[in-house]
Amino acid sequence: MKNIKNFNVRIILIFICILLCALCALPLVSCDKEQPQKGTSYEIWLDIGEDGIACTQRVNFVNTSEYILDELIFNVYAGAYSQTSPLPCTPQEEADAYPNGVSFGKFEFKGAYGDFQSCLYDALSNLITVNLFSPLLPSQEIAVDFVYSITPPNTNLRYGFNDVCLSLTGFYPQLCALVEGEWFFREFSQIGDPYFSDTADYEVTFNLPNGCDYVASGLSQVSSADGETFVTSKANNIRDFALIISPVLSRTETEYKGVEISYLGSDTQVIEYAKRAIDVFSERFGEYAYDSLALASVPFVAGGMEYGALCVVNEQLDAIDIESVTAHEIAHQWWYGAVGSNNLTDAWQDEGLAEYSTYLYFYDTDRRELAQTILDSAYNQYSRFVELGQKVGEPVKGMLAGELSSFASNYHYTNLTYNKAFIMWDAAKMIMGEEALQSALKHYYKLNRFAIASTNDLYASLDNAKKGSSALLKNWILNC
Repeated sequence: MKNIKNFNVRIILIFICILLCALCALPLVSCDKEQPQKGTSYEIWLDIGEDGIACTQRVNFVNTSEYILDELIFNVYAGAYSQTSPLPCTPQEEADAYPNGVSFGKFEFKGAYGDFQSCLYDALSNLITVNLFSPLLPSQEIAVDFVYSITPPNTNLRYGFNDVCLSLTGFYPQLCALVEGEWFFREFSQIGDPYFSDTADYEVTFNLPNGCDYVASGLSQVSSADGETFVTSKANNIRDFALIISPVLSRTETEYKGVEISYLGSDTQVIEYAKRAIDVFSERFGEYAYDSLALASVPFVAGGMEYGALCVVNEQLDAIDIESVTAHEIAHQWWYGAVGSNNLTDAWQDEGLAEYSTYLYFYDTDRRELAQTILDSAYNQYSRFVELGQKVGEPVKGMLAGELSSFASNYHYTNLTYNKAFIMWDAAKMIMGEEALQSALKHYYKLNRFAIASTNDLYASLDNAKKGSSALLKNWILNC
């Protein structure tokens, strides 16, 4: 990360701009029902320096729910990487997550501005609560501005830096998901993906350090001023914004069927895997939801990770695993990205479908023996998991639904959320028939794009394709 001159001057100017925005903010007004309903949007400015990153952020929130809201609550995921929080990984992952030794990040909250009563940042819960002057009615909107700074940790986890890249994911205060009129949040979990949000539009501007390249969620425009390079990336209807910057990797760009594909890494075959995945999943489930797709091959503690229109793949995987993980993470652009679900309580809902989609990726690209091998592996791993539990006198609790905190280990989580959920979809194909299952998933995708789909929404799509199908799957999901 490059040094930024006149850092303090910039901070002062940022504060002045925020204060002016707050003074000019409009009062709460109802949206015109004749116009398309606006969604929530984030505007974020990053000033990347050697000693940290100065950030300003405006959130324009529109109450698109039917509920009256008294407060807004934001998750500060970056706070989970601070010294005052437990490590954001399990003890078994620690060596891979911190190859240079345990490192902590820092989130410094500078202030909040706007037309609201009060704002409190609780560093213990990693939540920012904005109390409103008056209830926010349906269709009304409000703008909130934050000023903060971040210092990422040295780690191979989702958020942080290593010798290859800086991963800025979950770095900003993000509105909790609104579920039945309540802001839904949980304590940050070491197991699974403890991130849950509605979709929003993003515009993020950052200075690109000299000699670096990048990939980001959305489409980007690059400009120069005073010897510095600035990038503005825009994306609509994504769950979260991600940015990967590297001083050693190069960016490759191509266009495929109206989608701008950008790749940061040395294995450009990943781009071909992405094209195949777009073809398979668009045909199987419905058209890819975004106008861009970014990918990065970088050091990572797991196989890969999905973000809004961006996927990370562990650079150290072998060739077949790279293709499999790429397909899995891109499948998440359907199941997680476009169709959201509550992965804090029902992680199987998107992970199981992403695993099943990976199987279909190989099946539909004429590698059916490999697809069968992937399916057999899931059966075998789950069988060994069950047998091990019986041997040690702790029978497996096989219920898929449940809080992330209910999983005893990553091994437990993986075998249920990935393997058993994948096996369930294979069973559904045999019970319903492949045509009916595909019809159900297309229906599910079409009806729930850019929303948070409940388990009942999924059940309804299954029953729409073949009556009574959901009852069979519930035995897999709810029974131990």
